Amino acid sequence: MKDVKDSALPDFDRLSDFPAGEQKATGINYKRILSRAVSNWYWILISLTVALIIAYVVNRYTTRIYPVRASIIVREGDENAGAKFLYNNALANPYRNFFNELYIMRSYPLLEEVVRQLDFSVTWFREGNIKTTEVYDPEFPVKIFPVKSHAAPYGRTMGFTIVDENTFYFEYLSEDSHVKGKRFEHLVFNDTVSVNGYRFFVKKNGVIGNELFGKYFVIQFVNPFSLAKQYSSRLSATWAEQGSSVVNLDVNGTIPQKEIDFLNKFIERYQQYDIDKKNAVATKSIEFLDKQLAIIGDSLHYYENQIEQFKRQFAQTDFDDEAKALYERIKSLEEEKLKINLLTRYHKYAEDYISRGEDFEQIVPPSAMGVDDAVLTNLVTKLTDIQFEIRLLGGFQNDNNPLVKQKKDEIRQMKKDILEGINTVRGSEKINIVFIDEQIKKLEEQLYRMPESERILIEIKRNYSIRENLVIYLMQKRAEAGISRASTTSDIIVVNPPIQSGEALTPKPIQNYLIALAVGLLLPFAIFSTVEVLNNKVQSREDIQQLTSIPIIGGIGHCEGEKNNLVVHNKPKSSMAESFRALRSNLNFFTGGQNKKVILVTSSISGEGKTFTTINLATVLALANNKVLIIGADMRRPRIFSDFGLNNEKGLSTYLSSMAPLEEVIQPTNIENLDLISGGPVPPNPSELLISPKVGALMKNLLERYDYIILDTSPIGLVTDAFSLMQIVDHTIFLVRQNHTPRNFLKTTDELFEKRNIKKVSILFNDIRKTGPGYGYGYGYGYGYGYTYGYGYLSKKGKEKNEGYYSD
Repeated sequence: MKDVKDSALPDFDRLSDFPAGEQKATGINYKRILSRAVSNWYWILISLTVALIIAYVVNRYTTRIYPVRASIIVREGDENAGAKFLYNNALANPYRNFFNELYIMRSYPLLEEVVRQLDFSVTWFREGNIKTTEVYDPEFPVKIFPVKSHAAPYGRTMGFTIVDENTFYFEYLSEDSHVKGKRFEHLVFNDTVSVNGYRFFVKKNGVIGNELFGKYFVIQFVNPFSLAKQYSSRLSATWAEQGSSVVNLDVNGTIPQKEIDFLNKFIERYQQYDIDKKNAVATKSIEFLDKQLAIIGDSLHYYENQIEQFKRQFAQTDFDDEAKALYERIKSLEEEKLKINLLTRYHKYAEDYISRGEDFEQIVPPSAMGVDDAVLTNLVTKLTDIQFEIRLLGGFQNDNNPLVKQKKDEIRQMKKDILEGINTVRGSEKINIVFIDEQIKKLEEQLYRMPESERILIEIKRNYSIRENLVIYLMQKRAEAGISRASTTSDIIVVNPPIQSGEALTPKPIQNYLIALAVGLLLPFAIFSTVEVLNNKVQSREDIQQLTSIPIIGGIGHCEGEKNNLVVHNKPKSSMAESFRALRSNLNFFTGGQNKKVILVTSSISGEGKTFTTINLATVLALANNKVLIIGADMRRPRIFSDFGLNNEKGLSTYLSSMAPLEEVIQPTNIENLDLISGGPVPPNPSELLISPKVGALMKNLLERYDYIILDTSPIGLVTDAFSLMQIVDHTIFLVRQNHTPRNFLKTTDELFEKRNIKKVSILFNDIRKTGPGYGYGYGYGYGYGYTYGYGYLSKKGKEKNEGYYSD
């Protein structure tokens, strides 16, 4: 803000300039804040510069994060069930729970396989002067593989430098990668090296360019499972629209190509997972059927030999019609019994498999053995699917995952349902076996009544035929399983391949610069506002109008360079002198043009310029050929005499105490028409002296000699001496010093004036250093003098201080 020098002072010559505004609530003066900001524009410029520099550093050195996106379709299972469509093969299961797909995509085991195949566990960095940057190049000519048979170096960091085409060196780093350790030199490529107990195979791919020689790299070894957890949190898999089967895959990273490679490998691995899941049942079924065919094949070969031996022994290859009819009936019953026994064997297998443990991924489904039980088939299929999902979610040991707990509960219920269903079916199977055995027994009784040769031939052919049909049946099922496995394709189809889907997410240069611009502007204004809020001093005329209803009589600016209070006397043509002349004119309006006047000058606290104002107001009155007397009514701290070079041996205190006559206490000054009665020696009872009847008599006596009597009194915020004199004066001037008078004191003073019913009072706004918007004194008012003079006073040591003459 600007001191009131080289500018005009406020003009209070007109009565319209005497605001008698009502008391209002104080608040933030935004004009004043704006004015302070304009005056301190360089701080705003510094704040803006610093903020923009910070924004530049953030934009320059913040690691950039780029978005990468791909889209895939997860088709319905029966869209690709070729084996079932062509061969009615139940091995091609159409069941798919779409609600689980998104969880499977973000499962740790699946993502761990992806990062292992991409070799992301070995990360390369280049150290810069300020930050370290990751280096990703799939075609980088050097690959490092930790030897699996030794301790894994996960969590370790090492320095790596290529010396020449054939050699390199390692540098073991501590947990703080900036602290270097032991160096392992003269190591060759395509060989296994040992570093601090860890073994690596360092492979060279192709030719190493000269630009890589001597370059220092930092290599970080990361646990693939930890990387999988990181990618699980970073990978976003969402349905493109509600009800659609299109999944959007999003991942953000510092190197777009690395994330593109990740999504490509992820989709490839997810497709393979889908195929493996479909082929798991068919593969296990083929293994089971091969074992059964091997067993039955041996038995079939045995009965083929039996037939050959019978032919050589009996030279008979056929039997009569009665024996043939008997053979066909027994054969039919045996085939039926064989099928029931096959079901029984599967049920026993399933019961043992399910009761054995919790790994159900390799169980052979009922449909693979021709078991036509839709309920059992559906339960076993769901059991297998849930087992796959649990494995992808971290396995049965991952009890911290609530989804795993839910799936385990579902498995326990399904096991119970399957075992109950098997027990029910096995009861009916036993009944059927008993019935068939009875029928076969009856037929065998008829068979024993036939000739021995025919009976033996029928028995051999019956056993051969049963096993032949069973082999044909099992080979048919194996063919169906093989066709199902061969025709399996993934239901995961790429819609949009992985691409960078936009500019860097962070940092955002324009946004950062805008934020810096806003902060750089707002921070100084916030500081200015805080200063405004915390400042409890009177700053402007508006503050006075808000805090009191007392009218303002005028304003006195701040000036500098004077060594005493006689500013008007020393420089009668200065703008400061004109300010007091304006005060003299305005005083006439308040006193109604009386010829004889008693003026009292006071304030709320000391240091507000009472003595300075008293001396210079008296001087301008004396310059107008008026007889003026100054009375130092502040008997507690008398000092006004020193400005005139007079003494204080006798004064008001000695007169009121009847220790000296009036003529002895009046002292002429070096200013024409101006006399002084100093305070005199400090009395023990100044308040009692000021309320004595002699004070009123003194005033009447003095008014016969002087045109103006000006009383310089004590601050009313500290003592009440001035209030006793206000009853006998014509007008009271109450001083308010800018940025010195506390607001609460001014408000309290207003209440005191109102309580004591003192009407003839006005406020003089003193020591105005700041003008402009928000301070109530704009440029262009007043008299237009181009200079002002400040206050200053001499301390006891004679040195000038910058507080002005406001230490009364």
